[in-house]
Amino acid sequence: MTAAGWIVIGVVILAVGWLGLALVGLVREQAGLRARVEDLEATAAPLHLSSGLAVGRPAPAWSITTPSGEAVTSASLAGLRHVLVFADADCRACDELVPGVVQASTEGALPPVVIVGRGDAATMPAAWRAATVGVEHDGDVSAAFDVEVTPHVFVVDDGGAVVAQGGAVNLRDVEELVTAGGGITIVRDADA
Repeated sequence: MTAAGWIVIGVVILAVGWLGLALVGLVREQAGLRARVEDLEATAAPLHLSSGLAVGRPAPAWSITTPSGEAVTSASLAGLRHVLVFADADCRACDELVPGVVQASTEGALPPVVIVGRGDAATMPAAWRAATVGVEHDGDVSAAFDVEVTPHVFVVDDGGAVVAQGGAVNLRDVEELVTAGGGITIVRDADA
C-alpha cells in the first residue's frame, strides 16, 4: 500500500473515532437533559389558574354523553368523592395526562374519575374510554365549572362541594390536588 493510502486510512480512522466520541457525548447530554426535565416535572407545583369554580362552592349539576350515547350525570356520583377531569381531544397535555389518571383510578389510587371531554365524541381517544368518559353539550359543563383551558381538574367531596381545583399536566399534579382536597395520602409503590 502506498503512503497516500495509509494517510487516507489514518484520516478515516481518526474521523470515525472523532464521530464516535461526539455521538457518545450527545447521548450523555441527552440523558442529562432528560433527567433534569424529569426532576423539574417531579418537583413542579400544580398549575393553579384563575379560572375554575372556586374551592368551597357546590359543584353544579352536570350531564355528559358517552360515545355510546348513554347519559352520565352528577347525580350518579352523589355522596361519592370524585374527580372531574376536563380534557380536549385536541390537547396534547390531555392526551398525556388522561391515560395515567384513568389507570390510577382503575387501580384505586384515586377516587372515581370522570373525563369531561370537549369536542366530538368520535374524536375521543380510545385510551380515555377505560374511565367514565363523555362529551359535554355545547360547552355547558365547562361553562358551569368556569373552565377556560384544559386539562383542568376538580376534586368534589362526598357532600358535593369543590374541595380542590386547578390545571394539571401530569399524574402527580392530580394526586396533589386530591391530597389537598381532603387530606388523603397517595402511596406509590416506590414510597411503600
